[in-house]
Amino acid sequence: MDITSRVKNILRTPKTEWPLIAGEPASVGSLYNGYIVPLAAIGPIAMLVAFTARGAFGGGIFFAVMQYVFSLISVYITALIFSTLAPSFGGRDDLVQGLKLTAHATTAVWIAAASRILVFIPVIWVLASLLMLVAAIYTIYLFYLGAPFVLAIPEDRAAVFTLVAVVVVIVVYLVLTYLLGLIIGGGMMMAM
Repeated sequence: MDITSRVKNILRTPKTEWPLIAGEPASVGSLYNGYIVPLAAIGPIAMLVAFTARGAFGGGIFFAVMQYVFSLISVYITALIFSTLAPSFGGRDDLVQGLKLTAHATTAVWIAAASRILVFIPVIWVLASLLMLVAAIYTIYLFYLGAPFVLAIPEDRAAVFTLVAVVVVIVVYLVLTYLLGLIIGGGMMMAM
């Protein structure tokens, strides 16, 4: 299935799309190349355009690249954790399936990240932030719907698995942000 149709279907009709996603043959490479890499680039490109429009291309390229790398790494780490945790909830440990779940559930956030182009317009940026919040909530819902199909989590345990997944994402985000701060801080100190 082409990426545009997949994005539309997972956002519009997730209940019928998840069984299709679960049954499709895939690999880590095919998921990254065919879905994750292009969608994860939306936010960083929007951010780069916004910074460039303000005459800050150098800073924009740095933050866009860091955000992109951060996104690519965090998707893999969370997928690995989700697939490892799945047997504790009656599901199966399968990295590729975990990556399918993580990547496709994250679609709403990646699409909404296009709103980062508005980062320097205060009133509109508030609306864009609300859009990102709605997308994050929808991502949680997509994850909840997909877990039974993709990782074989029993439906009666999907809500608890989703709650644990949200905590995992927050912890991974905090750890990666801390490490990124160390890298950026160290890089800036070396530049001085």
